[in-house]
Amino acid sequence: MVPWSYRLKIDGAPASAGVLAAVQEIEVEESLELADMLRLHLAIDRDAASSGWTVVDDDTFRRLQKLELAVTIGNTTQPLIEAYVIDAAIDIAPTPGNSVLSVVAMDASVLMDLEEKQRAWPDMSDASIARTIFGDYGFGLAVDDTQPTRQEVDHTNVQRGTDIQFLRQLALRNGFECFVEVDPVTRRTTGHFHAPRLDGAAQPTLSVHLGTETNVAAFKARYDMLRPTSVKAAGLDVESGEPQSASSDKSEQKSMGTTATDARDKPRTVLLSNTGLSDAGELATFAQAVVDRSAWAVDAEGELEGEVYGALLRAKRTVLVRGAGSQFSGTYYVTKVHHHFAGGRYVQRFSLRRTATGVPRSQRFDDQQGLAS
Repeated sequence: MVPWSYRLKIDGAPASAGVLAAVQEIEVEESLELADMLRLHLAIDRDAASSGWTVVDDDTFRRLQKLELAVTIGNTTQPLIEAYVIDAAIDIAPTPGNSVLSVVAMDASVLMDLEEKQRAWPDMSDASIARTIFGDYGFGLAVDDTQPTRQEVDHTNVQRGTDIQFLRQLALRNGFECFVEVDPVTRRTTGHFHAPRLDGAAQPTLSVHLGTETNVAAFKARYDMLRPTSVKAAGLDVESGEPQSASSDKSEQKSMGTTATDARDKPRTVLLSNTGLSDAGELATFAQAVVDRSAWAVDAEGELEGEVYGALLRAKRTVLVRGAGSQFSGTYYVTKVHHHFAGGRYVQRFSLRRTATGVPRSQRFDDQQGLAS
């Protein structure tokens, strides 16, 4: 068993002893598709000195107040989330000691979602737009290049909505991810706009049903074999009036196993419509993005105890799974982790996905020891 602890900061200062004593439960939801969220549940009671309520009347949690949660497991400390308060609610029970204050905070993307804008972005690629918007908030940058750069005389990107809404739209058509998180090394809030990062070092291995090596309490996996693996798209060039078309029938995502999920035999084909794109290059990028997204056909989910796993499992990173058989063992991409601290326990519930089945030759597999990197 590996010891763990957490550290909570409010407006850059450690939470008071009174607040920490009142904490009943902490939840952090890391998600690839949605903003990361922090939820605090604190015990409150009547304050005899002021005839008010403890914690609540101290105005401890104000609108958009910054909260930071870091977790230490063994000798390693990582920032888990930096979030801003967006909601507070009290549940007053008829019996003393059962009343609760619930606080909800959202990651730094909430700062990018406060103002709807109508703004033109002439002569800029999607990547350049992302760098500019993230830079406006003082965030660090993790942005991949994109093509093409739209010339103002031909076509201009026009933003209608908040900054984070606009960037997520641009990310979708490029097959990119778009999110904001605290960099574990620099400790700086960083804006991400890039393809899934599948080449980095995998997180500590998840071991399923492997006797004393087991660190996963529950695990299940599913392979959806009818996802579309062939895409066609069409548009009309606004300048020349010529029809434009594009297609893709093979994923460009890195293979995460021995058998790719983009079926060649009797593929399922979809036709893209209402894309709003007129350039053949952009149509091709969008079609490829749809095929790449569809290739994530193998899903898994499970649960583990933090002190047994001995590490902080993070979303938006890879992890190895062993002991789930020759089809479902291998490298996965973590799409969601729900961190739950309560009653002296730290439980991590996770969701994974991958683009293939089977275990690559570079990874050893046998019935007794499962997958070993």
